[in-house]
Amino acid sequence: MLEILHAIGPQSWVSAGDPLERREAMQELFFDHPVCPDDTEEDWPEDRELYAEMVVVQGERLVGTAMLVVDPEREDRPARIWGMGILPEFRTDFVIRTLEEALIAAGYLDPAYPFIEATDGMLVPNPYAEMPGFNRADPRAA
Repeated sequence: MLEILHAIGPQSWVSAGDPLERREAMQELFFDHPVCPDDTEEDWPEDRELYAEMVVVQGERLVGTAMLVVDPEREDRPARIWGMGILPEFRTDFVIRTLEEALIAAGYLDPAYPFIEATDGMLVPNPYAEMPGFNRADPRAA
């Protein structure tokens, strides 16, 4: 069974083991099995803001990792899912979308950002932003 866990914070997956070893495993997963290979060529800008970081595990095995970040210099779409790495045997649309949804829910993203760019380039509405004319009760709003 797969489980999505927080990667940062006092009760996180990273803090529940050897933090250095677990951080290295997350980084290796991102560089060895990136969902968006272009992400691996990006440096971490000084002004990048990390809103959420999560992992996908199967028991003790790390199978996925990703972050919700804001890059202020990307004026067109500053909020995005970045750094996603998933082992090939677990890389399905369902796992990718579920991890993205978990990051967005956990990130409590600033309402100033109406959309989050998903790994496939689609824009996902920020659930914490108020958008006139956008009815959240509509099931298509997800």
